[in-house]
Amino acid sequence: MNKNNNFPKDLFYLYKIQLFFNILNSLYFYLITLFILIVKIKNRYDILRDVIKDGKKYPNNWKAVFGKDKKSLSNDYYIFNPNIGIYLLKEYDKNPYDIKGVGGKIARHVDENVEAKVSKYAGDFGIIQGDYNKILKNLERGIKPQSIFDAAIKGKKDLGLKMPVKGQACSSKDIFDEILNNMAPKQKKLDKKFEEMATDDGLYKSYD
Repeated sequence: MNKNNNFPKDLFYLYKIQLFFNILNSLYFYLITLFILIVKIKNRYDILRDVIKDGKKYPNNWKAVFGKDKKSLSNDYYIFNPNIGIYLLKEYDKNPYDIKGVGGKIARHVDENVEAKVSKYAGDFGIIQGDYNKILKNLERGIKPQSIFDAAIKGKKDLGLKMPVKGQACSSKDIFDEILNNMAPKQKKLDKKFEEMATDDGLYKSYD
């Protein structure tokens, strides 16, 4: 591997636990770089850093709802905590190794009914923070990807991956549509910014 490549020190992933192992295995070859209120729009990395910062203050009661915004063709992640409010991250895969997105905090309060519904249909989710150089060194030492991942899940040893935020999440279309409809007036600015970015990248060309 070319050691002159300028990889960022911190990499972030948003994932469902049961799907992450397949991604982690690809680290043998690649590491995919990676959450009235005035919405401050930031890029995906800065938003995930904000969520991680809040997660250190409030490590419990995190929930998320994942879904596809058919209008903007974005993968949407509503990430929330009753002590923090609701973050929205909108992103898409520009290519297999480049995820682009924008996000912001769109609400200060979380609907208790939505929280209850998420808990009813939830699986596990987390935000993984990774140090590329440390992961690569451990792989070269013969430590298997599953062991690196297990260490992050258990939080006992830092082998290059950490999970500073974890909780319950669901991908129920009904729940996603409910949140999307409720939050639509508050996320207009964010939706517009995403569509401008996606248009510049040619995401919508095949739909013209």
